[in-house]
This record gives sequence, structure tokens and C-alpha cells, in this order.
Amino acid sequence: MRETEAMVLRSHPLGESDRIVTFLTRSSGKVRGVAKGARRSRRRFGSNLEPLSRVRLSYFEREGSDLARIEGADLLESFYRLQEEPERAAVLACMAEVADAFAREQQEDEPYFRLLHAVLRAIRDGLDLGLGARYFEIWTLRLHGVLPPLSVCARCGGDLTSRSGIYHRREGGVVCRRCVSGATPGSVALPKEALAAAAGILKEAPAALIGRSSPAGALGPLQALAEALFFDLTEKRLKSYEVLRALRGARR
Repeated sequence: MRETEAMVLRSHPLGESDRIVTFLTRSSGKVRGVAKGARRSRRRFGSNLEPLSRVRLSYFEREGSDLARIEGADLLESFYRLQEEPERAAVLACMAEVADAFAREQQEDEPYFRLLHAVLRAIRDGLDLGLGARYFEIWTLRLHGVLPPLSVCARCGGDLTSRSGIYHRREGGVVCRRCVSGATPGSVALPKEALAAAAGILKEAPAALIGRSSPAGALGPLQALAEALFFDLTEKRLKSYEVLRALRGARR
């Protein structure tokens, strides 16, 4: 039997009594397993399998199967109260889906575990929700080696720290406006406020950003950039972002 600290990413029913649960673990990356009887009785697992719970996970790896057998998930920390308001819950669902898409299957990925945990704690302690989400997206791309340079033009090498840029999909990088004649399909305009916000995210721990606000128009372009890169890398739209947009649209 293996034991490790883990964050619950998602859970869905299996048959009448079981659940399949996906975890981001500290020592073994992404692990998927069957929690026997989790739907039928709450005595064994209680509410410990709720999304984004931090647990002490015990499991057996089953030979020839992609699914482990979950023996126990003792609750260490709950972020349930962060998800009581629908829009906040939708934003955190985006983070969980991103983590599910990018966590390495059964490979040590402790930095990614620590990133998710640190961002959730910072949001709980007062970090602006939008800034926290952008922090997690930018660092997801950075830790997995797919974030293009945001401080220099991919074409001429010019400094972008005080200028606007455009994420050019065919270039696969950010170029200054002098180097691009016009927008291409899927390109993302990145005003200087967005690039400055990204630079701050890459320099600071999430807890250090508590109490700070970002200029108007800074975070939206960074979300658009992350979504474009997520789509290019996974070749699919992440459903939770569509749900979030629909929820925000219904409130207008």
C-alpha cells in the first residue's frame, strides 16, 4: 500500500455505490482510483472526496489496471467554503480541470502539488480570486515548460516590459506590434498592463500578492492567453471555462 498527501481534483460515480476519484499527489503525480462504497455510505470517506480537499491518501496500485484501489482519504484541509458562491466555485473548478489536464500521470510532480496548494491557501487568506486563477494558469504553463517568453519579442528580441505585445499563434510566442502586420486567427492582444501583471506573477509567491490589485484590463488578456495555449497543447476546450463564461453572462 502507498501513502501520500494529495489534492482531490474530481470525482464521478461508478455503478451504484462506488466513485472514481482523480488526485494530484505530492509524491506520484496524478493518480486515479476507485473508492469502493463511497456513494452508498459516508462512514468510510465522509466528505473527504470533495473537489480540492487536501487528504492523506492510502491506495493500492492494481497490476494491469490504470485505476488504483483507494483504501483511505483522511482529510487534512478543506477548501469547501471557498466554493460556496457559484462564481467562485466555477473559477476553482477551472483550476481543478487545468490541474487534471496537466498533472503528470503517476510521476513525481511535487512542485505542481505545492503550486495548487499554495494558490488555494492564498485565495482563502484574501488573494484576489482572478489574480489567483491567473497565477495558477501562468505557473502551470511555466512548470510544464510551455510558457512562451513574455518579456522579449519572439521575432526581434526587443524588450516588452514596458510595451504591448501580441501572442502570435503561428509564431508560438509573443511578438511586439512592430513585428506583426496584423492579427492572425487565434492571436491574443497583450497590453503592457497584462505583461506587467505576468511579470509580477512570475517573481512572487502567491501569498505575497495578497492585498494587491491588478490594473483594469490586465487579467482578462492573461486568461485568454492561457486558454489559447491550453487549447493548442491539449487540442480540446476545457469545459469549466465555458461554464464560467455562461455563468458570468447570465449575471449581466
